[in-house]
Amino acid sequence: MIWLIVTRKKGKSYQASDDDSKKIKREFNWKLDSSRGIGLKGHLELEFDEQAVLEQRRHNPFGRPSVNGWNYKVNLQEMYHYMLANPHHLAASAKIVQYINRICSQKGINEFDKLQFVLDFVQEPNIKYILDDRSQELAGAQEYIRYPDETLLDGRGDCDCKAFLAATLYHLMGYNVLYILSDKLAHAAICIEYDSHWGTRIGNPATLRNATIEINGRWYIYCETTSDGFRIGNIGKKESVKDFETILELRA
Repeated sequence: MIWLIVTRKKGKSYQASDDDSKKIKREFNWKLDSSRGIGLKGHLELEFDEQAVLEQRRHNPFGRPSVNGWNYKVNLQEMYHYMLANPHHLAASAKIVQYINRICSQKGINEFDKLQFVLDFVQEPNIKYILDDRSQELAGAQEYIRYPDETLLDGRGDCDCKAFLAATLYHLMGYNVLYILSDKLAHAAICIEYDSHWGTRIGNPATLRNATIEINGRWYIYCETTSDGFRIGNIGKKESVKDFETILELRA
């Protein structure tokens, strides 16, 4: 196991005016999947500088030829530090966080449901799930983790792309996050630091055994970023967080 201290409802898209052809707008629509049946819908429009996102794509270490296989540890470290060194690449993610914080405050949504609302943003169908080799924008790459802006502009990504976006959003909200990868399951996901006050909203003790993990004295709980309908703590019946061999710790 590797330890590292670092972790659309289909939206419409359209081109901006001819006078500003390098700006591309994306529209996102999603709703809260609350265990308490709270009705909350999100609607957010983001604008991207296409060239700035292409700059990230050119810089993405997963876009480089790899003779000896992918080194996720090294590549994700590089991506994380690149974003920290270029905070303008986090502007779109910051706007998502600002919007979610604002609407949840206005509607009186509690912390747990707010975190679920973030997870719902990243899941299907708001961000479509697609394999890398079926993504034309990736030129047939076999394995590629998008930067958050890439995922948002493309409006799609596979499990590791969506997980990296979710990790970034939670990190910007001030939460400690794990980015986790499993060769056994051929899957990527995240965990966020667990608050004991969440109690029965998550599940029974048997469920928590498979969905939680302790790292450096902190307890984290599993979050599935791909399909719709997964709530915080939901994990496949035959799966466990302990199936994930690579764990990247992102501390707020």
